[in-house]
Amino acid sequence: MRRRIYLFAGVVLLLTTLPSLLVDTTSGPYDSVGTTLLGIGGLLFIAAARRDTVEIGDWTFSWHQLVGAADIALGIGFPLTLLNRVLGPAATPTDYTIFAAGIVGGVVLTFIGVDVIRGSRYVSLGQPENPDA
Repeated sequence: MRRRIYLFAGVVLLLTTLPSLLVDTTSGPYDSVGTTLLGIGGLLFIAAARRDTVEIGDWTFSWHQLVGAADIALGIGFPLTLLNRVLGPAATPTDYTIFAAGIVGGVVLTFIGVDVIRGSRYVSLGQPENPDA
């Protein structure tokens, strides 16, 4: 998979989450935490697209580990942004359906993220490529 797609995804995530957090248009604590996790996922995608490795203290993380961490952040953050809708008194069956779909999607993204961090046994990120291409 071409790493440039992560740059695009990261920028889109940041452009959609930062204004919500800066202007405080989130609708509660779950939404705020979920939106923050989506923004963190965007930052991790950007770092993965731009760097082969990232060093934090004594630890060195490869780009694919950053992609896995971003997937986990998205997998946890997305359902959290939907939680306030089902906790409210005016929750509709549609709200519960969307929340259930968000949970399923979050579980899948988290599974993908864990697999990618552990070396991609089930999910392939493609052949290594020249990052300047």
